[in-house]
Amino acid sequence: MISFLLLLSTVSPVAGTHELRSLTVPNFWSARPRLIAAFGNPKFFTDKYIPADKPGVVLKFPNFDALFDEIVKVSPMAKQALTEDNPGGIKAINAADDVYNWKVTDSNPKRLVSHIDKIDNFQNKGVPIVRFRSSLRGPTKKRGECFSELISVQPLRQKWDVTCAIVDTIYFAASLDEVKKLQGEKYGEPSLFGIGYVKTKQSVVSPREQLTLCGCQNFPNGASVVWGMEMEEDQNYLFPKNQPKRMPRSTSHIWSVAFIPTGEETFDVEYVLQLEIGGFPGWLTGPVLVETIKKTFRFADDYFLSGLDGGDLAKRLALFPDEEAVIVADPGEPISETTDAGLLDKEQTLLMPP
Repeated sequence: MISFLLLLSTVSPVAGTHELRSLTVPNFWSARPRLIAAFGNPKFFTDKYIPADKPGVVLKFPNFDALFDEIVKVSPMAKQALTEDNPGGIKAINAADDVYNWKVTDSNPKRLVSHIDKIDNFQNKGVPIVRFRSSLRGPTKKRGECFSELISVQPLRQKWDVTCAIVDTIYFAASLDEVKKLQGEKYGEPSLFGIGYVKTKQSVVSPREQLTLCGCQNFPNGASVVWGMEMEEDQNYLFPKNQPKRMPRSTSHIWSVAFIPTGEETFDVEYVLQLEIGGFPGWLTGPVLVETIKKTFRFADDYFLSGLDGGDLAKRLALFPDEEAVIVADPGEPISETTDAGLLDKEQTLLMPP
């Protein structure tokens, strides 16, 4: 069985942060053939640690400058969120401003997903990076957080993703104030920050798993950006205790979702993902991602509209307090697979890629 290790730490020169003094990482690969492993990009992490919501656990803090430098190069709407007082969304995008050469695979403003483009073998990772744009209608309140719940709350996820076996948020930051202090002012207000675990069912490929650090940033201009990064191998001790058997890992190399308000009840979304499915042919990854994320948007379209007519999303939003704090789930009260998707009133969640 995997056991969570006590992390010996000392207070770093940055008040309230932690640096590891010593750490023994369990060897999951001994005495058996090595499975396909996933590695987070070291440049996306710092040597800082912050306390998690469980005693004795600290979370490795990301390098927001390195992370968002990559995100804004592939997501014009994320760049709008960070840099513009009045972002214009899809209509304000100028393809000539792209840093990289993208290949348009589908573009039709009348479709729900109005634009899809990609770059094959992006940064020599062997898999494409794919970018999606869509325009949705729904309430203004907590768009980033509510979109994330479509993917990270298991009853909601399983309504559109038949391959989802487990989605679980394992750890949260103990304090979002500490996250903001370390991330810097230009990255807005953090509303989510923590570690998520995803496991898929047997399908055309055997089960895969991911361990990701994810977050949501909200900006004064009304925009939001959710983001995620694969954890480095030295963070494998964070795998959930009740999942002792390691599966081949999928890896999110780049992943972000930007939300730009375009009206009182309308907003544009740009979803960017480069996902390596461990042991799966790279040339097949693109079509799989396209179909999966289209399903996400089809479900999101109806779900966000339900926020305007008293449906599931309206019920969900009514459970949020007026302040920006998000209610954290009682770990002793797991969500049942039969729970009404509109009544997930005790779950703080993180967007994790499909």
